[in-house]
Amino acid sequence: MTHRLALLAALLFAASAAPAASLDGAWQLQAGEFVDGAGQRVDYTEARLQGIKVLDGGTFAFTTTRDGKFWAGGAGGYEAVDGRYTETPRMASFALEGDGQYRFDYRLEGDTWTLERRDAQGRVVEREVWRRMPAAAANAHAH
Repeated sequence: MTHRLALLAALLFAASAAPAASLDGAWQLQAGEFVDGAGQRVDYTEARLQGIKVLDGGTFAFTTTRDGKFWAGGAGGYEAVDGRYTETPRMASFALEGDGQYRFDYRLEGDTWTLERRDAQGRVVEREVWRRMPAAAANAHAH
């Protein structure tokens, strides 16, 4: 019976880890917006922002450019559980907010990953849409 309980526990752990593992890979920013320090909404396309994010086994790294020049970057750990994605940067080109964690609700629909971060009043203050990059394209960006 103990062997069966251990097997069941392993299967449950694997099932709970599956959502995070399904995010592993390289992602390219498609669209987004955020609320800046002055409370104004900034559209990523209008601001000419582009980004790449790579996730692997609980670790993430991203780089964002504006007009082809470095704009922001960061790396650290992440968790994705039950539609909640939390990034904990260990390195960043910007000052971290609050407790240094960024919490998002997320949806993964095929190769489209949508993130929304809300403030204490429940208002969306950041929204990003990412598209999974094919392995060949991700490798080309690495060289």
